[in-house]
Amino acid sequence: RYKMSSLFRVFPNDPTPPFVDYADGVYIFTKSGKKLLDTTAGGTSYSILGWNHSEVNSAIQDQLKKFSHLDYKLWSDSHTEELAELLLSKAEHSLDRVYFSGNSGAEACEAAMKMSYQVHYDLGKPQKKWFISREQSYHGSTADALALGERPNLEFFRPMLSPFRARIPMHHPLYLQRNGETSDDYAKRSASELENKILEIGPDNVSGFVGETIMGGLVGDVPPAENYWQYIREVCTRYDVHLILDEVYCGTGTTGKIYCCDWDGIKPDFIFIGKTLAAGYGALSAVITSSEVESIIKNGQGRLQHTTTHQAHSLSVSAALAVQKIIHNDDFLSEIYSLGEYMRNTIIKELGDHPFFYDVRGRGMRFSFEYDCKEKNKFGHRLQLEMEQKHSVLINAKWHRVCFTPALILGKTKANQVLETFISTFKDVARGF
Repeated sequence: RYKMSSLFRVFPNDPTPPFVDYADGVYIFTKSGKKLLDTTAGGTSYSILGWNHSEVNSAIQDQLKKFSHLDYKLWSDSHTEELAELLLSKAEHSLDRVYFSGNSGAEACEAAMKMSYQVHYDLGKPQKKWFISREQSYHGSTADALALGERPNLEFFRPMLSPFRARIPMHHPLYLQRNGETSDDYAKRSASELENKILEIGPDNVSGFVGETIMGGLVGDVPPAENYWQYIREVCTRYDVHLILDEVYCGTGTTGKIYCCDWDGIKPDFIFIGKTLAAGYGALSAVITSSEVESIIKNGQGRLQHTTTHQAHSLSVSAALAVQKIIHNDDFLSEIYSLGEYMRNTIIKELGDHPFFYDVRGRGMRFSFEYDCKEKNKFGHRLQLEMEQKHSVLINAKWHRVCFTPALILGKTKANQVLETFISTFKDVARGF
């Protein structure tokens, strides 16, 4: 028995969530005796190596014997240098600087925005204070990140946020590509929406465009139309607008490449990463940028005007270094890609003819199955409940899709277990709708 909690929870009207005894690999063990296979990587897709990984645990323990954290501005840490080099070692985009911005993806988003503005400011363009994002996107819950995103339950905060923010339509070929329009035509039209918004605000007033490389958690793992990011890159370059990519959700190998944008063959000005960087073994975020950006700031104000207390947190850096050493492996990345393809193809094969089937899409181990039925959210809730209660498998099913973001160590045997139970449960629940 537990005494009345003093915790202020996010959902104070809901029952107290289950207490966890421990977690190991891809399993969570509750104090009530349940063993749950988790395909959500901790609920918010961060736990990409699962729990209790011996190599990561050992790295944290070794670091703890040295020092837990020292100020990133005042001291150097060889692990920080090594992690930065590793994060660039398989990059195809040719960015060459890593700035450890804080602990969360939202902090990294705001750091990238501030770096973008400072570059323009130091080049004598202080009026470039507008940022453009897309509808149905989410970049975090701190003020500036929140101003970019669009979540209905958070819109009541809008009056207190910066007015120098604008949005264009989401990029979603399945929903928005017109009849008779080629994929390339749709990509060009999407880029023209950005260009029109820049011209509406005034190119001299726009600092950057912020977008998730694949539109993620809200609409469900939507890869762009071919050439979309190339056209966006051309528009940004034409009007001196920074291209800022959010890979908090889809970066660090989760799609089969270290950077999701490397599938698209482009060089952005900034990429920000977070939750998957230390995979829950620590809290760490970073902005990937260029020596050109560094040079402008070095020759301008002479320092980056952004710092946080726990940026490059030493324990988190040691954890992230161990995590990324595992992920930065060609065979490991190839397995991520092929397992994601296998899981998607299996769902299509088994459920493609189902009347509720609408779409399966994604990259690597970031993919969604979208269903079409009456009361979609209710259907998803029932699906999620039955998977947990009858099969002890945790899935993320809500709104209009099931979002699969398992730990990258899932493996084919456990993937088949997930697929078998999911497919049968989907058919069973659908019969009741």
